[in-house]
Amino acid sequence: MPITWRDLLDILLVAVLFYYLWRLIAGTRALNLVRGVLIYLVVWFLADRLGLSTLAWLLGNAATLGAFALIVVFQPELRGLLERLGRGQQLRPPALSLEELLFALRRLSEKRYGALIALERRTPLGEYAATGELLEARLSARLLETLFYAGTPLHDGGVILRGDRVLAAGCVFPLSEVRLGLGTRHRAALGLSEVSDALVIVVSEETGAIRVAEGGRLSPPQSLEALRRRLKEVLGA
Repeated sequence: MPITWRDLLDILLVAVLFYYLWRLIAGTRALNLVRGVLIYLVVWFLADRLGLSTLAWLLGNAATLGAFALIVVFQPELRGLLERLGRGQQLRPPALSLEELLFALRRLSEKRYGALIALERRTPLGEYAATGELLEARLSARLLETLFYAGTPLHDGGVILRGDRVLAAGCVFPLSEVRLGLGTRHRAALGLSEVSDALVIVVSEETGAIRVAEGGRLSPPQSLEALRRRLKEVLGA
């Protein structure tokens, strides 16, 4: 039977679908999930083909319960995947007062003020802003320095920036399950980056080191110049 143009179109669309699914999960914890599922399916297939009826029956019945268990365990990853699908193409974010932010970070680092700052991009962070105090204030270095001063009630939470505005302060971010040997701020920065496309900057209270969490990954300590270049790349500042 000859291959028609519909067959070619079908193959092309399936290939494109798998390519974009791979791009969505590459570098995330969901990649390990996919590998595990593929191994499970291969073992199930071989058991069925080799006539191992008991093993095939066990794997077949476990698959139903396993599907529900995976949905519960990997709920953050699945949510992040759906959000990334919904975001589509990255649009140019609102203008950010880059030099003002960098000046604030330099001051926070020098004074060893622990800080957690999330830059909202395409994923709305309103649900996390609602856990803190809504400010809707103009971004300034003095404001950020004041918010993270150890004597203020909001210094332990995160700050959310929306464009050149401080949307909220004292916010609670989800903690990552990944253990890095670092503090709660770093786990919160990593956790928010796992469930959104936010770029999260964290300043260590112990060392003053500045790190960036993005896409479920935490960078090594960054210099201000390296951070400036990264922000320009990501945010189009």
